[in-house]
Amino acid sequence: MQKNESFYSLKSLLLFIAAVTIYRYYVLTHVNIDLYADEAYYWGWAQSFEFGYYSKPPMVAWLIMASTALCGDSFVCIKIGSLFVYIFTTLNIYFLAKELFDDEKIAFFSGVAFLTLPAVWLSSLIISTDVPFLFFWSLGMLFFVKALKSDKTIYWLIVAVAGGGGLLSKYTMIIFVVSALLFLALSPTYRHHLKNPKLYLAMLLAALIYLPNLYWNYTHEFVSFKHTEDNAHLEGPLFHPLRMLEFLGAQFGVFGPIFFGWLLAVLLQVRKIREDERLYLLWWFIVPFFALILTISLLSRAHANWSAPMYVASTLLVVSWLVMRKKRGWLTAAIVMNILLGVGLYHYHDLAKAAGVELTRKSDPYKRVLGWRELGKEVGEILNRYPNAKLLSDDRKTMAELIYYIEPHPFDAVKWNPRHTLLDHYELMTDMQKHIGEDFVFVTFRSNIPDVKACFDSAKLIKRIEIPLYKDYKMVYYVYYLKRFKGYK
Repeated sequence: MQKNESFYSLKSLLLFIAAVTIYRYYVLTHVNIDLYADEAYYWGWAQSFEFGYYSKPPMVAWLIMASTALCGDSFVCIKIGSLFVYIFTTLNIYFLAKELFDDEKIAFFSGVAFLTLPAVWLSSLIISTDVPFLFFWSLGMLFFVKALKSDKTIYWLIVAVAGGGGLLSKYTMIIFVVSALLFLALSPTYRHHLKNPKLYLAMLLAALIYLPNLYWNYTHEFVSFKHTEDNAHLEGPLFHPLRMLEFLGAQFGVFGPIFFGWLLAVLLQVRKIREDERLYLLWWFIVPFFALILTISLLSRAHANWSAPMYVASTLLVVSWLVMRKKRGWLTAAIVMNILLGVGLYHYHDLAKAAGVELTRKSDPYKRVLGWRELGKEVGEILNRYPNAKLLSDDRKTMAELIYYIEPHPFDAVKWNPRHTLLDHYELMTDMQKHIGEDFVFVTFRSNIPDVKACFDSAKLIKRIEIPLYKDYKMVYYVYYLKRFKGYK
């Protein structure tokens, strides 16, 4: 028994984490894809230290800033922070499980299960707001449990730091507070903490840590909050049951088919869960967030990854439920299936080639990260022929990719914005009206631009760029040389 129990140790988990991380690093250094547009966008933010950026709090840009300061602006260096942060998030989950259940097996399998979730396989190769957000959420849960048990001031301080860091990562960290307060209000054992001044001091400190971003928003027309509101799309018809079902279906891919099936089954066992306060705490760190995102998906739409924070507690809830009920076969099957899904995703192109399947735009999940390097090279060569012209584009994603893939990086690029909207970072930070009389190289999807031509002394089509990606699709851009901007008409 002792020998069997020693296998489920922190050392074993660390070896597993190391093996998975090394494998993911290998994939990252050998995968033949380009930066996702949002990654290039965040990298652009990271060129300047700020307490806020257009659509998100600053943490993702700070993370990129740290990794690129250490090893440069390469594809791998921009993304590498994800690999390292997930190591610590997995350890947070391991120690949280151990703190709650005092069971090495539950702790070990919770760490393994989380690290191999389909969402984590994908997110480990992407630098996004979810990466630091999940770290701070799991850190907050770990030390919230420790603080409830011991009431040590240091633990409450760490909860505050996690809360502030989470808010600087993603605004939905506020749901952490909702979950914590609802659990305390309904917990006979820990309800007394509602009268504990340390709880409210922790909340105040978290707010103070977040305060610089609030001030940045105040000085920038609260653009981040407006963007978050716009993302919800709570306008027009407010009943979309098919979108809700689509969101629910996507969760089988995010959490894994077996794990999500079990999660739905376990969440409904409210009476049994209430009998075990450890499970009840986890339940409250799942249901409010899940209910919120599910409601948004019904009223408008919700992206599959918006549910990510609930899977910290969900992993522990499902794993502990299966271990305590001796359903080892289900647990093993769930983890193995998720590993196969992850490996299959990483080697999707190789597997399709080996099977003799010709991918199309509809069948390739990597379609959004192909062709940008080639486009940047072609546009860069054109810019070199017009050294006095600035890069101009009317599309955020195109502009982000070009700024990254053109060498030297055209950080002085400008966004075409005749309606003076405030819909992205470039519209916030650039203004064509400040460039009267200047020349531009304009990159656009549009083959006909009479509205743009009217604002310049002259305009000519330089090149139509075609980048074949699939037999049914090619990336097509038009590049114009625009001489002497006269102002928007």
